[in-house]
Amino acid sequence: MPMLTPDMTPEEFDAVLKKVGHIGDDTIMKRTGMQLTRIGYDFAEGTMPVAGNLQPMGLFHGGGHVVLAESLASMHAFARNDGRPVVGVDLNATHVRAAREGTVHGRAETIHAGRTIINHEVRMTDDDGNLLSIVRITNFLRRESK
Repeated sequence: MPMLTPDMTPEEFDAVLKKVGHIGDDTIMKRTGMQLTRIGYDFAEGTMPVAGNLQPMGLFHGGGHVVLAESLASMHAFARNDGRPVVGVDLNATHVRAAREGTVHGRAETIHAGRTIINHEVRMTDDDGNLLSIVRITNFLRRESK
């Protein structure tokens, strides 16, 4: 049975969120305070606090954008790949505005989902909805058994 389908109920999406959104103690997601907050057939959303993820100039670190984006896209790709492994093969980030406080919100949306490749565009915004960064990521969908 597929992990994500377009006709799932909100309760079924919540069950998938609990399954793929678990963040282990020894992960970068845990250390950065990242949270996976919503998942749907064509998207995943999450957050990361600015505090604790700053670069020396007092701004949210560009690497934090990339960690949030890659994590959201990869977790979503994993769910779309029915719990089989995925491997990131390309990532491009464009930062357009700085954040100094609050929370960074990310939304990964599927651009293309093929048999072996899935592409996401991840937009990061601040608490006021201002665009901070756009990341495009490509994951290879491995097809061996779980």
